[in-house]
Amino acid sequence: MSKVIEKENRSFIEGILSFSLSAKLKFSIKVSLSIALAYLIPLSQGWSQASTAAITVMLIAAMGSVNESVMKGAMRVVGTIIGAVIGMTLIAIFPQERFFYLISLSIIVAIPLYLVRAYKGDPSIFMLTAMTMMLVFKNGEVDDVFIYGIDKTYMTIFGITVYSLVGVFLWPVDIEDSSSKSAVELTKTQLQLFLDRDASKETRNEALETLHASESKLEKATVDTGSSNINIEQWHTIKHNYKSITDHLTLLSMHDKETHIDDMEQYVQHYKNLEVEITRLFNSVSDAWESENEIDLSDMIELEYRSEDIKDLTHLERASLITAVQEMKKLYESLRRLATKLNRIHSPMPTYFDKEMIPHNSRFLWGDIEHLKGVLVTFIIFWTAVYFWVTMNPPGGFMVVALATGLSVLTTFTPIKPSILIIVFTISFIFATFMYVAILPNLRYGWELGLFIFIYSFISFHMVNPKMSIFFLLGLFTFGIANEMYYDFSLFLLILLMFYTFLMLLHIFYYVPFSTRPEHMFTLMKKRIFLYSQKMFEDIRSMHLGKHSVWLKLAAVYSSMHLNSTVKKMQLWNNEISESYFNEIDKQSLIAFTKSLEKFTYLVELLYHRELQMKGNPLLKILSKGYTPPYFSDLLALYAKETKVEHIDSFWKDSYTIETNVEQKLSEVFEKIDFEGYQRKDIAALYEILSLRRSVWLTFFETQKIMEEIDFNVLKQSRF
Repeated sequence: MSKVIEKENRSFIEGILSFSLSAKLKFSIKVSLSIALAYLIPLSQGWSQASTAAITVMLIAAMGSVNESVMKGAMRVVGTIIGAVIGMTLIAIFPQERFFYLISLSIIVAIPLYLVRAYKGDPSIFMLTAMTMMLVFKNGEVDDVFIYGIDKTYMTIFGITVYSLVGVFLWPVDIEDSSSKSAVELTKTQLQLFLDRDASKETRNEALETLHASESKLEKATVDTGSSNINIEQWHTIKHNYKSITDHLTLLSMHDKETHIDDMEQYVQHYKNLEVEITRLFNSVSDAWESENEIDLSDMIELEYRSEDIKDLTHLERASLITAVQEMKKLYESLRRLATKLNRIHSPMPTYFDKEMIPHNSRFLWGDIEHLKGVLVTFIIFWTAVYFWVTMNPPGGFMVVALATGLSVLTTFTPIKPSILIIVFTISFIFATFMYVAILPNLRYGWELGLFIFIYSFISFHMVNPKMSIFFLLGLFTFGIANEMYYDFSLFLLILLMFYTFLMLLHIFYYVPFSTRPEHMFTLMKKRIFLYSQKMFEDIRSMHLGKHSVWLKLAAVYSSMHLNSTVKKMQLWNNEISESYFNEIDKQSLIAFTKSLEKFTYLVELLYHRELQMKGNPLLKILSKGYTPPYFSDLLALYAKETKVEHIDSFWKDSYTIETNVEQKLSEVFEKIDFEGYQRKDIAALYEILSLRRSVWLTFFETQKIMEEIDFNVLKQSRF
């Protein structure tokens, strides 16, 4: 009996010791403690502008930054200093000319706020730059303006320092080496898709979704270079290998099983051996990540075409066969390169990777239309807030302008509706009023004030949606906390009015001059996707025809940069469409449509870059010159003009008619070509492109079928 009790006690103690707080709870505690310290330390030292340090912590936390480091804190300090230097330089240039100062400030502050939108990493650096530019302005006064600006800058830097130190020393988020785990998961997912590449369409679609999810995890995975044999540059090359493998697998699994797939050995010698070897390599790579075993790399398997049998196939069947073989070979080569790198990583000797031409993704998304519109809206908000400040002279002064301008980044062209924020702030206002009347006047000691600020901040960041927590926390700044508190309920209400003012500004400019209704944004993204795809196809055709159009090339490059992000924005707005307003549209059909478009745009991107790689292929030039309309880009142009599916020519709705037409035109062109005079790689590239174009069309054909079932005009109807 005593042993049973002892065992139960041990289990209880182990349970207590193994107890761990959730990541959200830790984050809320760290932010709350940072805000409390940002208030208490300046108050204990008699410093002014303690609220500036607290607002700085609030802004950083609102940007969603969780992982803190000394370097990240240093970069924020640099951003703050740059903003302070620019802000005070403008004050020095226009000491008595407020209007010219505000014009200059409104233009310059738009730059970092644009970067906040365009940057793919932690945007708090640029946000702090913009906010510091505005905060150093002392409501147009000229006395002690530089002292005021220095105080504001100092307290902003102090807030950054407090937040960084708390993040580094309290539950530091260690860089967990998730590279191996993510690589194993992705490798197994890729193997499953390889085995299911000829399965049913539903099975393949599910496998592709799983694959892209695993690939996204690998892209976000971190490498601990201190405990791992891999450095950052090597990790980039490995991710590039995995991306290539995913591309090849996607193409192998894109369309339904062809009749000639049943017996590939009839057309390609050693094909079965290649299948077996690829499966073995996938398993070996997965095992190498887990146990660091060396991968056996046997001699390369060389495939040989049986030319006589291939001649019996149609041009499209031949293209499908050759493409399948080429993608299998490329998949095999990519796996061997990956296996070679893993062997070098796990070798006791120093690792060395051959240099590869790997494209590095930009950390900024330049030229996004919504980002540019957002900057214009922010500019308008700035001047509207300035007009209100000059004419009404609200409490807080220029702070109305700074908050409305800075926080507009969170509401312009995002699903965060200012109307919801006003409701959140109203709840905060009721809570803050109770605190101001019943709690705050009864606090006597510093630790009581610190505990009060901590609890208020904790409620904001833990109990409220993270995207809206900043607006609940604004109630804390209505108290005017200082060493010498002056309680005046009328002043408290005036400060509340200031916050309501900038929230109303955000609410007004959420709808003007550009509509941000989800259904409107969804329709706009749909139109834009077809337009971008059309420009890319037109550029491909003009490139092979030898026609050079600078504008078309620029349009195609821009389209390629923004096609994928446009699909993601479309999916984002699709989730926000209200079913209560648009009950005539099935939400599941819209989801299926966006998923189908995502697959289509993925292939369009792949085709566009493959075509660019093969722009010197002489056979593709001959094909482009000999091929006559109709072109696929013509169909995309119709959809870009929002033409209904029922108004599209029946030719584009019958896959058999299209394939017959294409086959006939290919025969007419190929009859005039003496293939003996061209290299094998050029011939293989020609058929590879043909098959990829066919895959793009077949995928779009599925999308078009879904579009037939949806009346998109319903989304254009007024809600009232």
